[in-house]
Amino acid sequence: MSASLEEWSSALGLEVSEVFEDERPIVRLTRFHQWDDSYPVMVYGDDKTEKLLCLAESVARTPSTVLLRGESGVGKEVMARFIHRESPRADKPFVAINCAALPPSLLESELFGHNKGAFSGAHKDHKGVFERADGGTLLLDEVTEMPLELQAKLLRVIQERKVRRVGGTKEHPVDIRIIATTNRDLKAYVDDGEFRADLYYRLNVFPLRMTPLRERPDDIAPLVRYHLGRIAATTHPGLRGLTQDAMRKLQSYTYPGNVRELLNILQRAVIMAGRSDMVDVEHLMFETNVECLASYRQSDGPEHTVTIRAGDDPLDDVQREVILNALARFNGNRTQTARALGVSVRTIRNKIRTYREQGIPVPE
Repeated sequence: MSASLEEWSSALGLEVSEVFEDERPIVRLTRFHQWDDSYPVMVYGDDKTEKLLCLAESVARTPSTVLLRGESGVGKEVMARFIHRESPRADKPFVAINCAALPPSLLESELFGHNKGAFSGAHKDHKGVFERADGGTLLLDEVTEMPLELQAKLLRVIQERKVRRVGGTKEHPVDIRIIATTNRDLKAYVDDGEFRADLYYRLNVFPLRMTPLRERPDDIAPLVRYHLGRIAATTHPGLRGLTQDAMRKLQSYTYPGNVRELLNILQRAVIMAGRSDMVDVEHLMFETNVECLASYRQSDGPEHTVTIRAGDDPLDDVQREVILNALARFNGNRTQTARALGVSVRTIRNKIRTYREQGIPVPE
């Protein structure tokens, strides 16, 4: 069953409270005594999300195919994992594949598998995601990006529940539940001839629309308490919470990047808090596609204000300070810094080289 943040917290051994301490209003964080990334906790406080979870629980008990629609960053994969966990297949595999992440030739092999010798480099038999998900749930992420020729093969597998590997003749039976996701108007793709109508109707058995974060504002506070606590547990154990002013600022933002953007803001806030035990307004840095103002205060320095304009390098003035602060917090560890900031290690490495060429001291 779905539950509120407080109910989930109790089940996981977490603490959530909102208190006034030292006459300063603060919002305490969710405290993590244990954490499992594979456990899909649905954090919410908005009626829209509660209704959506009720529908998700209902369909989870059935074998029906689910189509999750929603903007990028709303949490479609988290919802897919929630449906799997609430289903009779919960103890079986959950396998996800991003249909936009691979070129068509590799996508075909990864979907359906291949036999040894099927093509150059195929040195051994390889099970595709259909076989690996047998008995469980297969998530087809960004299904609209699948080429038309593969859509036909996918349709056949869904209809026959059998998969034939690339280069093979044997058909392997599969028992899976399919969940597909898209951030597009899939029906419009059908009308434009970019997506097969017969496949569309196979996938659109039980559609669920995940609303953007801006349309469910009552989810923001529970999400902040929960995820700020999770982030702080690994990067800033001394963080007690955030100010009410910071929470109000977070609740007033529109989040074009949805929950994913909120998580990035919280990661940056923990880093920018430095030695402080509290996240305040000055630690919040928002990214938008229009001109915005990002202000922050280093824990032991003066306040800095930097204007970021559309079209500028997203890792320029403010980002340089964020990267240097993160490197200092992680004692120069590039991997941990990249993970905390949500960028690649290569980006961090390149920025370090640039800073050194500019004569800027870089924490080791």
